[in-house]
Order: sequence, then C-alpha cells, then structure tokens
Amino acid sequence: MPTASDRSLDALMEELTAEPIEAARARSEGEFGRIAGPFERRIVIHGTGHLGGLALAGLRHAGIEPLAFCDNNARMWGTQKDGVTVLSPAEAAKRYKDSAAFVVAIYNPSAPRAQLRALGCCIVPYPVLFWKHWSCMPAEYRLELPHRILEKAREMPAGYELLSDDKSRREFVAQVRWRCLLDYDCLPPADNASEMYFPPDLFALRPDEVFVDCGAYDGDSIRTFLHVSEGRFARICAWEADAINCNALERYRASLAPDVASRIQILPYAVGSAESKLRFATAGTVGSRLVDAGETEVECRRIDGELACAGPTLIKMDIEGAEPDALRGAAVTMAESRPVMAVCAYHKCEHLWEIPQLLKSANPDYHVFLRRYAEDCWETVYYAVPPERFKSIEGSIHR
Repeated sequence: MPTASDRSLDALMEELTAEPIEAARARSEGEFGRIAGPFERRIVIHGTGHLGGLALAGLRHAGIEPLAFCDNNARMWGTQKDGVTVLSPAEAAKRYKDSAAFVVAIYNPSAPRAQLRALGCCIVPYPVLFWKHWSCMPAEYRLELPHRILEKAREMPAGYELLSDDKSRREFVAQVRWRCLLDYDCLPPADNASEMYFPPDLFALRPDEVFVDCGAYDGDSIRTFLHVSEGRFARICAWEADAINCNALERYRASLAPDVASRIQILPYAVGSAESKLRFATAGTVGSRLVDAGETEVECRRIDGELACAGPTLIKMDIEGAEPDALRGAAVTMAESRPVMAVCAYHKCEHLWEIPQLLKSANPDYHVFLRRYAEDCWETVYYAVPPERFKSIEGSIHR
C-alpha cells in the first residue's frame, strides 16, 4: 500500500504534468520578462563569485552587457571584475533601482534578496536568468528547463521509491517542484552545512576509517574529516585530477603533522567507469571537471581497479557531474567492502533519481538518504549506509 509520501509524489506529478509541455516551455521562457518587465537588457548582477561569473558570461554570449556588479564585499567596491564595475548594493540601488533588474547570482540567496528588496530593487533569481538564456550559459548543467524535467517524469519513481526515510522523500518531491516552478516556499530548511558528508544522525566515524575523497579539491573535505574524526582514522585516499588543485592539496598535506600526512595518499586521477584518457577543464577551483573539449588530458581510473584491495569504508564523491560514471566504476567495491557512500546529486537534475538506483543496484542492503545543505538545489547529497553502519532511529526507515 502506498505511503503518504508516495501519494505526495503522485500528487505532484499529477499537478506538474497537467501543464502541457509547450505551456511549461513558454512559462519558463517568459518568466524573466514577467519579473523584469522593460529591464530585460538592463541588468545588475548581485554576486561576484562563481554564479556571478556564469551570469556575466551567459549575458555577454546573449549580447547583453551588464550595467554593473554589486557585492557585499567592501574590498570589491570600486574595482572591476572582468571589465564590469563592482558597486556596493546601496550604491547600485541608488543608481539603478528604477532602471534595471538585479539578478541575484549567489548561493543561499534569501538574505541578499531581502537586502535588495528593502532597497527597492527589481529582483530576478539566478535560475530565472538560466531559464531565459539557457543556451548561452557556459557549463551550466546543474539547472534544467521545466519542460525537459517533465519529459522525464516517468523515470522519477524508480529512484524515489528507493529512499529510506520520509525526510528524503519530502526533499525529493520539493526538489522536483522547485526545479519546475521555482517555488521557494516548498523547500524544507537546509541541514547544517558543517555536517555535509559526515551527518552524525546517519552514521558514526570509526577509528579505522579508510576515507576515499573523490574530488578532493584543496583538501577542504579532508579538513572537515580530520576535525570530525579528531584525527582517528586509518588512511585517506584523495583523488584530484586538476593539477592546480593537486598542488594545493600537496601543500595542505605538507602542512599537517607527519603522523597524519603519512596516512594521506594523493591520486592525481579522474574517477570513472574505465581506465582511459579524458579531456579536462583545469580551473584550479571546485568547478574543475571532465569535458568533451577540455584543454588538458587526464588519466581516468576506476575505484574498483585502483582500490581493489584497500577496503574503503567511506567514499565521498563531488566530481562535477561525473558521479554516475564513477559509481559504475565502484560497483564491486560497494558490494564487497560495503563503504558508506556520500555522493553529490545536484550537478545534473536527473541525478536526483538516477543516483539512488546506482547505489542500490550495487548493494541492495544500502539504506539511501537525501540531504541538502544550501537553500536551493545546491549542495544536495545522497548517502548510502549499510545496515551495520546505520545509526538507527526508530520509525525512520521504510523497509
């Protein structure tokens, strides 16, 4: 018999698919104009970080030169970012609140939206900019157009039905609704970002932990792991294909106490389903990734091949959309070593329902949970926890 959560997904799908595909397409294409009115080509970008850079590149590709950036970082005021002046929000509002739309291109946007609203600005969420100029947005694959999501509606239940608790099911449903309708009110509160990859309610770290960090960047997740584990672990295997990031990772390892550093192995490879050479976009950032036309070539290796005898106990994957391929290359490890898995699920929309299937197909014993650590769709993680590692809370599991 279907649970209440099952019926909520059914109800959402019934609601969303009641809108014809072409109507969904027209709605998303027209949302920017509905909000911005006459200011569709007069844009101020709030945020000079990663999303702000994507917004700038997309607008320029569409033939639109932003009027300015605005940012709360006072050190940026009066400077230029890629040829565009950076202003304080107050100064930007003074100049442009009656003549421009302010695109909020920042993670966790509720505070800056409220700030700009109080200044009297016309506010456009970053996803609406994507809906308008999706074909111009560079490497923007984390968002999707509503009509394309609805075209895959039949695929969603196969992943949803594998989730192990109501919190995960509510998050799944909210993610689909938010991505299709940008209904911010439907999203549950985000979990504590400090617990990302190591949620204390799902599993406890062990003193013999073998932590495999796929997409190790400059060691940011390793820092958190060392803090949470209080330095008690057996070994860390850090995979990082970006040479710039790898150098930063080497420097971080060298800064650690010799006893800790000696237990950290750095593997300068991409993670995938087969040994091969692949093209890679080296950026020296968290956004470095495999691409078809990257400027460098990197080695790609399988976890099943590289760590076949290592017995990983905890594997984290944040590899910019390559997670499904990496999971296929770790299927034997998941079946035999039964590690806890922490796998990012926000780099492509379809990963929301594809990743649970890959985890459960590799190890049917896994309990699968979905958690989110930011306000929108960003920083969303699937956890697969074997029964022997799960910190059971009565009533939390759907068998």
